[in-house]
This record gives sequence, structure tokens and C-alpha cells, in this order.
Amino acid sequence: MIVRNPKNLVDIGNRIELIDNGTVAGPVPGNCINLAEMPSLSNVLRNLAVVAAIGAACASCAAQSYDAPNTLGVLPPPKPTPLWLGAMRGAGTSGIAGAASVTPSPTPGWVHVLVSVDNSVAGETYAWSLKSGTCASQGNVIGPANRYADFDIHADGSGAAEAAVPETLSPSASYAVVATPAASRASSASAPVACADLAFGSM
Repeated sequence: MIVRNPKNLVDIGNRIELIDNGTVAGPVPGNCINLAEMPSLSNVLRNLAVVAAIGAACASCAAQSYDAPNTLGVLPPPKPTPLWLGAMRGAGTSGIAGAASVTPSPTPGWVHVLVSVDNSVAGETYAWSLKSGTCASQGNVIGPANRYADFDIHADGSGAAEAAVPETLSPSASYAVVATPAASRASSASAPVACADLAFGSM
């Protein structure tokens, strides 16, 4: 078998004999590499340059803030949502439990407050609010008091309420959600039926 124009053939096993007239004599092994089919050095270098440029652009995007635009047309990650969470605990020997949370409202400058209780007495009505301070040292109601509507306890001992309040909370401040018997609203010294100290985090 004669293979002509051997310039593009390289024998890995060195078993091809070159002849002066530009032909190759002998069987061509199966592990020959056709150099003509391989990419040129310039193409390889060009591809490496493109990869390096993309890597540099991505690195610059990673260092940007959530609001900063980027040059790749990729949307920035969403900002973490501030979140205040707490567990409702009954006063004294009360078995009341539950949870409370505060998250930013879709309306700028407002927050959404949620309270839920379990193991309470069916038919009871509670007043509640978000306050500054802690359960042990309660401050003022956050926002207008009339934003917090009373809620009733269902037959299974559970109840819940929510309120949209025109306030902005500080991550460094302390807050508590307090629930008291509706009949005792006139007495600021009455012990809360349940209260939750809120802890700040994000989601």
C-alpha cells in the first residue's frame, strides 16, 4: 500500500519509511495523526484569549453590589429579604405557643406583621401589636394602634392575625409581638397572654 503526500502524516510508532520521491512505503498504522485536521496554533491561542476575557468579565461581575449593572446582560442576584422571627410563649403556666414574624411590605416604608397562636382557649378574643423593646421590657406600639385588629380563637385553640404597618424597622433594635386579652386593653400593666421576642435575620 502506497500513501502519497506524507507531509500531513505523523507516525506515532515511527514505523513509516520515507522515500525520496515523496511517497511513504509500508502499511500505514491506525494510530497516525493527520496534522491538517488539527486546529492551527493561532486558533488555539484565539480560543484561550476568549476564555480569559470571559473569566475576567465574570470576576468583575462577582465583585459588584446587588444593584450594580453588569456588562454580560446577566441579572444580579436578588437582595436578601430582612426578616424578624420569634416564638410566641404563654405567660406564667399558660400552654399557649405560636409564632410571630415581620417582613418588609411590597409598599416601601411599610412592614407586614404576622402573629399566630395555638393551645389557647376557644372563643377568646385577643388584642395584639408589635412593640419596641422586649417581652420583659416593652416599649411603645410600632405604628398606629388601629392597624392591629383583634383576633378570635377557633374551636381548635388556634388563632392568627396580620397587619400592614407604615413603619421601617431597624436591624439593630429590639422588637416584640405581644398578645393580651382584649378585655384588658385599658390596663397597660396587664401581663400578656403571649409574647415573642423577635430576632433579626434574612431569607
